[in-house]
Amino acid sequence: MACCPFHGEKTPSFTVSEELQIFKCFGCGKAGDVFTFLEEYEKIDFREALEELAKLAGITLQKSEFTDHQDSQKKTLIEINTQVAKFYNYILTSHPLGKEALDYVLKRGITLETIKTFNIGFSPKDSRHLINFITKKNFSQKDLVETGTFGISSYGNGLYDRFQDRLIFPLPNYRGNIVGFSGRILPSSQNPNLAKYINSPETPIYHKSQMLFGLNLAKEAIRVDNSVIVTEGEFDMISPYQAGIKNVVALKGTAFTPEQLQLLRRYTDTLILALDSDFAGSNAAKKSIELADSMAFDIKVLILGDKYKDPDEAIKDDLDFFKLQLKNAVSVWDFIINSMVKANDINTVKGKQTVLQNVLPFLVKISNAVTRSDYFHKLATEIGSNEEAIYEESKKYLTDLNKINSIFVPINIKTPTILSKTEKFEELLLTLIIGAKNPFKLSKNLEKYLNYINTPRFQLLAKALLSSEFDELKDFQDSLPPELQPVFQDLYFASNQQTINSEDRLVEIKKVTAQMASVYIKDELTRLSSQIAQLESADDETGLVEIEAKYNQLLGELSSLQIKK
Repeated sequence: MACCPFHGEKTPSFTVSEELQIFKCFGCGKAGDVFTFLEEYEKIDFREALEELAKLAGITLQKSEFTDHQDSQKKTLIEINTQVAKFYNYILTSHPLGKEALDYVLKRGITLETIKTFNIGFSPKDSRHLINFITKKNFSQKDLVETGTFGISSYGNGLYDRFQDRLIFPLPNYRGNIVGFSGRILPSSQNPNLAKYINSPETPIYHKSQMLFGLNLAKEAIRVDNSVIVTEGEFDMISPYQAGIKNVVALKGTAFTPEQLQLLRRYTDTLILALDSDFAGSNAAKKSIELADSMAFDIKVLILGDKYKDPDEAIKDDLDFFKLQLKNAVSVWDFIINSMVKANDINTVKGKQTVLQNVLPFLVKISNAVTRSDYFHKLATEIGSNEEAIYEESKKYLTDLNKINSIFVPINIKTPTILSKTEKFEELLLTLIIGAKNPFKLSKNLEKYLNYINTPRFQLLAKALLSSEFDELKDFQDSLPPELQPVFQDLYFASNQQTINSEDRLVEIKKVTAQMASVYIKDELTRLSSQIAQLESADDETGLVEIEAKYNQLLGELSSLQIKK
């Protein structure tokens, strides 16, 4: 048992079975084998998972004639990006075309060693320099365009560099593979229409929703410190890292995605937001905080006050101040209340209303009821009101909350299936059988009751148990059709959670089979009653005698069952 790596939780609900070599989370519903786990956890496809696990197991994979084109293409795109990044870095650090950009970076306090660590580069204004370099590597034009770095000129068939005349930050994924680029214009740019930053478009290897700049370098420090500082831009991430504060990443904006939070959840459950001071006023920040809270993150805020606008500026001017503020980072809920109270005159009706309008949408979405109550109390104290009034006012925001929760519910949380009484009996019997020392022998002894099962998925599993020629549950599981395996696995894990000896198991089986028999007999009596009515209408005396005999026999069996109860 462990806390699930796929969604936030405090109480472990993630279970691994060594016997069946499978896992299942009873919180979010994720389940599968070691390949499924690695695919989900590392965000890779089956072939990549196979290769990774082969390395761990010391197995050499033999290449077959069948080659996964998609996998091959991804490797090609990563190789192109790697070569392009080398070119950009060379231009910045060793070529006259990059001198102005290098002077700018050094002037911002970034050292040559850090430039090398982050592979920072510069794209010349004339695209032909890069095109001449990369075409000599024998990559196809189609693959070059597929990277998102190159486009085809509308004035001909020639390629051009999308990032030309920009400072370049390669974007590695958390595994260190360069999947895209971010380009920043230099302050000397004369074109007012240019965006300050541009990023690679979505490609087969670059997905903005999964990108956290610097995570490949910071992940071990995040794990060791059990916290991650989240900044908005590349320089805001690079400056702390260069100063020795390694547990830092850049979000490139204020909006988290579920994928980004899942990535961070592997290494820590504490977020320290070092974003622009007005971030709490944006809708993106509200949604991000709510999403992070729903995934059981402890969310804090690094306060730089009016002194500095961002981490990059603070570290350059006063590193000790930055470290002190980092140490004293406050809960996000305290920050939201304090900043709104500070910005408004709470001695006026309008001021109080403004504070409530900005703070309550956050507080009503706190997932932990105790924490939510504490901050309602704090808000009431801060504005000189009472908790009852705050609770009453908060009801205005609860209607919208239901809509928001349907979107930002913890990842993949499944709505529990409500079973009927009959289904519960069937499920319990199968669970008791699967948890027994010899489930296949026990199944055959209980064949009569397994044949009573009507729920399709349980019925199919019961038939598979009765016809099984296996001795091991692992072999039985592997023999089941794919759609039936999750049904079996759920029952298997449920049986493992029971601590019951053989004698008590038999007692429970007798109870549940009696219940099932009772339900079965009552259903049969209802069916026979209908037949009797039809036969009476048809004056079929012969048929009536036969059916009434069956009816009376079942009635006697039902009476016996009820006496035993």
